Amino acid sequence: MKTILKTFNLYCLSFLFLAAMNACQNDDTAFPDEEEQEQEQDSNPESITAIISDGLHGSWNEGDPIMLVHDEQTITVQAQEAGSSSILSGTIEGTFTDDNPLFGIYPADNKVSSDNESLTVTIPATQTGNESGYDEKSVVAVARSTSNSLNFQTVCGGIKLNFQMSGVTGIELESVDGYALSGTVRIKWDEHGKPIADKIENANSIITFSASDKSGFTPGKDYYISTLPCDVYGGYRLSIYKDGLVAHYFSVHQTIERTAYITPNDLLESELEFDDPDAPLVEEERPELDATTTALLRQYQQSPTEDNKQALLNQMGLRYDKVVARKKAKLRELEREAKTPDLVEEMQGIVDEMVENRDTRLEQQFLRLIDPRNDEDPNDAWMVLRGASAPNAYIGYAPVTNAEYAAFKGGFVYNAGEENYPVVNITIAEATAYCDWLTTQDNAHIYRLPTDEEWILGAGHMPKDVTMNADRVESGLTAVDAYNQTTGACGGIDFWGNCWEWTSSTDAAGSYIIKGGSWDSSRDDCRSEKSDVVRTGTQGYANVGFRVVRTDVSSAR
Repeated sequence: MKTILKTFNLYCLSFLFLAAMNACQNDDTAFPDEEEQEQEQDSNPESITAIISDGLHGSWNEGDPIMLVHDEQTITVQAQEAGSSSILSGTIEGTFTDDNPLFGIYPADNKVSSDNESLTVTIPATQTGNESGYDEKSVVAVARSTSNSLNFQTVCGGIKLNFQMSGVTGIELESVDGYALSGTVRIKWDEHGKPIADKIENANSIITFSASDKSGFTPGKDYYISTLPCDVYGGYRLSIYKDGLVAHYFSVHQTIERTAYITPNDLLESELEFDDPDAPLVEEERPELDATTTALLRQYQQSPTEDNKQALLNQMGLRYDKVVARKKAKLRELEREAKTPDLVEEMQGIVDEMVENRDTRLEQQFLRLIDPRNDEDPNDAWMVLRGASAPNAYIGYAPVTNAEYAAFKGGFVYNAGEENYPVVNITIAEATAYCDWLTTQDNAHIYRLPTDEEWILGAGHMPKDVTMNADRVESGLTAVDAYNQTTGACGGIDFWGNCWEWTSSTDAAGSYIIKGGSWDSSRDDCRSEKSDVVRTGTQGYANVGFRVVRTDVSSAR
């Protein structure tokens, strides 16, 4: 019996030993060593998360296309869920470092190229206001990361519009300074991790924004035109298309920053003037006072404090800069369409002068505005010279004529029928003598030549499309009232073209400044602010006449 039990125990021990050996073999199959585990993990990298942190596209939609870029690899993946954060449908292999990061671009199609420091993407110049109120392809967001988490930030800012009127089918946005609003842009990241435009190619200063429906934009709905960050302080143009017509609106003193969508400062739909789209852009020369300026002027007149003066000047500056913006837009139009460079050069000179002399012009306009005088005799030959510092200054309605000069100088001869032509071939001394003669006949007033500044005050800014005898439209001089439909700021006539006019101002060399151009001058030379044309005062010239200023004898105004 003992022998049988012993034999049975041996069999049991053998069975347990074999079972243990088999279990060990099974353990080797189920649990690989550490090296095998690492290899398996490398072949199955972690998923990538995309987070949206700013911009119009505030959250992902399932299926949004995103491009991943790393180490010359590109792959298009999709957001797998809606929300501000989403796991992506694919991944990209590699080790992400500062020198070789992982990039992300949304929308995926906007990617152009990349290197280890930057991405190059496109901001489209043609956009459509879709159901969301913007063009999804224009709302470009980028990300840079050294981990499996991508934080997307927008590249763009732009302009937000909301029309109450119906029928608006399209908008054209232009930087009047010609700055880039769209194009192919290389993006880098600043020290705060924010994307910045480093270099722009194929730049466009105009963006067209169209309604997705032929009936136009939905009234009362917000729409967004996306642009590169841009300084539009100098002005931008909005051309608003409605019912086959177009209205132009200009705004100044604004800046488009990344993530920000500005709204036009004072766009009033009721004040938009619609015209044929093929009609030339007309520059607004002397806009009438608006309600805001009128109120500030009245406030200053009632209480002439420095604060009230500055408030009025600021409003005047805003309106002045809008006029300049229109001229810049005209310059850009000429650059695109003009057949001769002379037109572009002329307009560039006008814009440059207006920008350079902005403060002087504003001061002159301010002095005109606050001058309380009324014309003592609207039917005489003298016009109130508003803004002049001289006591109760008036300026001649027109240049001195042959007939007027002949009344002073006996034996003066002129051609028959030209009594109302401006007297020319007169020296400074002869013009001064005529003024002195007028003074001797009037105990209450002094007569003299105007200074350069006084002449500009009387003339005001020359309208761009003014009708005048210049640029050889006539074969010579004409009567001073031949173009009397054109008036200066004071209400006088014949300030521009026909004949130059002497002033009492001189340049550093002692030559006398002449103003206003003549029949054989270019239109550009006729501009009021042009003060670099001089003549020798001891000589008379066939195209130089003069105008007279009258002031009170008393030093009190």
